[in-house]
Amino acid sequence: MKSQAETAGRLGNSIGARPQKGTVLRDLEITTADGTRRLLSSLRSTSNLVMILAAGQDLSAFLAALLARKSALADNNGRVLVIATKPVRLAETVKWQNDFCLLAIDENCELHRALGATDNVHNPIPTIYVTDRFGEVFAAFQTVEIASLPSADEIIRWLEFINQQCEECSPPEWPE
Repeated sequence: MKSQAETAGRLGNSIGARPQKGTVLRDLEITTADGTRRLLSSLRSTSNLVMILAAGQDLSAFLAALLARKSALADNNGRVLVIATKPVRLAETVKWQNDFCLLAIDENCELHRALGATDNVHNPIPTIYVTDRFGEVFAAFQTVEIASLPSADEIIRWLEFINQQCEECSPPEWPE
């Protein structure tokens, strides 16, 4: 039998706690780059979500590699949400806003803190969460070294794994 603390941890992360595998993310409000305020659940909708909390570092090469795998993202019902701490130019915003990738701005680092994407002194650090369509965390990566982030292939493998776990998404193991 699970303790109350284990059950509470599984049902939602507390403010500032880094969500672990199996945690269901709280439904936070996000402000997209075009100024629209939306709930995290509405961005996720029925898709698996790759949340990239950028901390001011240049993640363009990482994001380009991931978005180059657009067909693999689509095949695995994946979307990418980039939460940046700095505003971006309008031309860059248009480039990011599409069916597979959304950009949100977190100038005050409130989302970074709420999602545990900060170091010990509350400075934002690059963090990636791969969640299913219900917001359950399947993989969490956090590092101060951009080179230590997972590859696009590893992210796609996590999305494939999530789809294999979904009873409605894949064929049954045994014939009926």
